[in-house]
Amino acid sequence: MFFDREHFHFFRNREIDSLYIILALSNLAQGLISIFVPIYFWELGFEIHRILYFYFIDALYFVSFLLLLLPLIKRLTDKKMIILSIPFLVIYYLGLNYIDSYPILFYILPLFLTLNRIFFNSGYHINFSSVFDKKYVGREVGFRNMVGQLVQFSAPFIGGTLISLFGFKFTFNVGVLILFLMIIPLLFFPERKIVGELSTKSLFIILKDKKILPYSLSSIGYASVTMVGRIIWPLFIFINIENIRNFGGIISLGLLAGLITTYLVGYLSDSGFRERLLSLTAIISSVIWLSRTFIMGILLISGNHILGNIVNNGLMVSWSSQFYDISRKTKSKSLFIISQDFLYNFSRIFFLPLLMLISYLMKIEQFFSISFVIAALVTLLYFNANRIKY
Repeated sequence: MFFDREHFHFFRNREIDSLYIILALSNLAQGLISIFVPIYFWELGFEIHRILYFYFIDALYFVSFLLLLLPLIKRLTDKKMIILSIPFLVIYYLGLNYIDSYPILFYILPLFLTLNRIFFNSGYHINFSSVFDKKYVGREVGFRNMVGQLVQFSAPFIGGTLISLFGFKFTFNVGVLILFLMIIPLLFFPERKIVGELSTKSLFIILKDKKILPYSLSSIGYASVTMVGRIIWPLFIFINIENIRNFGGIISLGLLAGLITTYLVGYLSDSGFRERLLSLTAIISSVIWLSRTFIMGILLISGNHILGNIVNNGLMVSWSSQFYDISRKTKSKSLFIISQDFLYNFSRIFFLPLLMLISYLMKIEQFFSISFVIAALVTLLYFNANRIKY
């Protein structure tokens, strides 16, 4: 059964339920803000290659500072890392208010975003990989994503409404207040230290592990296509509809539609269909990206976005279930988790300059089309996740 008592009710485990609440609050705050950051830069007059450059700086900082911070991360617990991540995101959001007045912030703020991602991602994934029900990883991942999206789906519409009524700066401050609420659920679970070796040498050793290499190739696909999905696709929607409230509404509808597939795919994943679901959703997702090269008009764009979210949710649940399964089977799940985060950002250091060059040389319509074709191609890298035999 999809909703059996043992695996689908609230407060089954105080620690994992607290973790779900943390994710929900994080998604709510970021749903109000993060999706609008490229739009905010566009409204400030930044060209697309400059917007992409902002995220390139973030990826470059991530690779550099993760290696520098490994000795500190080794000493911290998962709980302390999540707590430590919150002030950095608060500073990032508050700093966005002043980026037009103080241009130097364009180069400083990505550092705070980087530090937030390093500590939050490491702490959250290490904790989740330790507390989920190992027999039902697909359902746990599906339920986690569903809870986050259930809270988040209205955030873009609310964010778009707040921005249209009160402006970007007011909305950024609302997001900051929500972030502080994340501290409360952290009081309800114990702390875990990283177990096993964690060093620059061990990180590169696991990245070169031939048994993990197929999954790492799929991670490069994930890292690349998410940049198109988080930066370029939102800009394409906004430029075509030219209304921030309608933009927020379309994003919210996409999140709501994605809820349809999230838990269902998790259930099917645990029932032995994970590899087939991953392959099927990767193919459909690639086709959807290709279709975006010729769609226009608010109805077609909205429908395409909603369909894309439904399919992408299924893909993410299947692919993430593989991630947590592999993390359990490696000698050090913490090292595997952190190495994959490193790989995402390392690959973006090469991928984002390619997009920057295309946006600089091409007209905006051509740039969007080429970006969507590239996204369709790199989506096919997800197939490599099915090749792993660990």
